[in-house]
Formats: sequence, C-alpha cells, structure tokens
Amino acid sequence: MKSYFIPIVVVLCVCIIPADLLSQDDTKNWLERNNISIRKTFDGSVNEYKPATFSFFENHKSDNDFINVDLAIKFGEIELLEHTNSVLLLYPVIEWHKSSNEDNENDKLSAGINAEYYFGQSFTLKPYLLSNFAFKRNLLEDHNELRYVGQLSFIGDPEYSYLPGVTWRFKNDEVDYKGLYFPYFGYEYNEVPDLVSQGKTETFSALFARLFVEYWALPQSIQLIFDGTYRGVLGDSSTIKKELPLVNLSFNYYPGKQEHISIGVTYRNGYAPDLKYAKIETTAISLNVKF
Repeated sequence: MKSYFIPIVVVLCVCIIPADLLSQDDTKNWLERNNISIRKTFDGSVNEYKPATFSFFENHKSDNDFINVDLAIKFGEIELLEHTNSVLLLYPVIEWHKSSNEDNENDKLSAGINAEYYFGQSFTLKPYLLSNFAFKRNLLEDHNELRYVGQLSFIGDPEYSYLPGVTWRFKNDEVDYKGLYFPYFGYEYNEVPDLVSQGKTETFSALFARLFVEYWALPQSIQLIFDGTYRGVLGDSSTIKKELPLVNLSFNYYPGKQEHISIGVTYRNGYAPDLKYAKIETTAISLNVKF
C-alpha cells in the first residue's frame, strides 16, 4: 500500500504557518544584502524562479514511492566588465540533489561556476550567453562527475512585454497578473561513471532546446511553471539513448500573500538527467523555498 503520510504532514505543516511569519522580510533582506539566492537548480538564467524543493514522489510506473531533495545556493556575483556597455557576470553555485528512489537512488553534491554574458549593443531582442562548469561528487557510489553546459538565450526590450526575458503583466479587477519566459539553445558535455555499464565512464555530448515559462495566476499566491527540454545525444561514443525529452509541470501555492515558501504539485515525464537519464513518470507533492 502506498503511504501518503509524508505529503499530508507537509501540507498540514505549511498551512498552519502564520501568514504574518511568512510575510516577514528579514531573511529576504539578509540574503539580498549578501547577494545569495536559493533555488531548485541554476541550469538557466539567474532570473528563473524555480524554488528549492523537498518532495514526496508517487511513481506512476511502480509502487516505488520516494523522497527527493533539490537545493541550490548561489553565492554573490562578480561583474568583470563594469566600465563597458556589455555585462559579464560570474557566480559560484553549490547544489545538492538527493533521492530515495530504490530504482535510481541518488545523492550528489556539486560545485560550479556559472557565467552570463550580455552584449552591449542595443537590440529589440538581444542574445546573451550562459555557461556552467560543474564538478559533481556522487556520495553513494564514491565517484566524481564532470559537466559543462553552454547556452544561447534572448532577452527583449522592456517596452515589448511579449518578448523573452521581459515580465509581462495584465490587470483584471485590479489584480496584477504577471509572467516570464526564456528559450534556450545549447550544448552540453558529460562524464558520468556507471551510467550504462558498471565500471565504465560514459563520455557524451548533446545539443538541446529548452523552454522555461513562469506565470502567476494569482499574485503572491498561485505560481505555474512549465519547464521542457529536448536533448539529442551526438555521435556514437556512448550507448545512451539518442533522444532524451523531459517535461516538468508545477503548481505552487504560496499562503499568506508572499513569494518565498509554498506547497506544490509537480508532474515529470521523460528522461531525467539527475536519475542517470532513466525514463520516469512521477507526480510529487513538495514543500518549496525560494529567496
């Protein structure tokens, strides 16, 4: 029998947190002063607002339900082109991803450097570059992994709210609805031991396209997120599957008219890179934190 004790406890704990406690800005102000951000991962623009999650997953393919922790912390920012029209940001990131999934148990700690380069020229739709180099330690299997990702995305002129990277808003009955989206096109390189065969390190590259969409259906209350990636593995150097799509759909509720702590439901379907590209279909109930 599947146990629903954990999600019920999560929901009850969050719902009884006083609204005035959730609305306090002390933590937010301290983090902003020290340029620290907390998210689920930093695999795209620093302006993506995917909250860190503590989740209970229902596996649609078996009775193997499990718990996940996905936590990423960004420490500070260094700008290297302060006296030019261009912007180059560097920021270190530490991430922890843990899963109790019996089929694909996972416990990885990673440290990396992210970079974002914005061209100085003035365009209605301006391209910018993102890169990430990460060293990952698999705490369960006692081995190391390397990953590099380079991406191209676009950010629009703020006068055109329908363009990527620009917050769009519309008012209805004095309620301010808003949303944001980013398209990405990129390349990634991976070195992963024991990915397909025990004792063998899989080295492979892939091209990918990704779309991230965030929409606040009710300001400071209901957040909807779509995050879809299509990944195509290059060459024949690896025996991993050549096409690796993945879709994530999230519904998050923020009690107390704030945007930092929420309860959420997430549906995932596809090939998950955090679970050795295993084919998954899961629904999760989670406690989320975002600063």
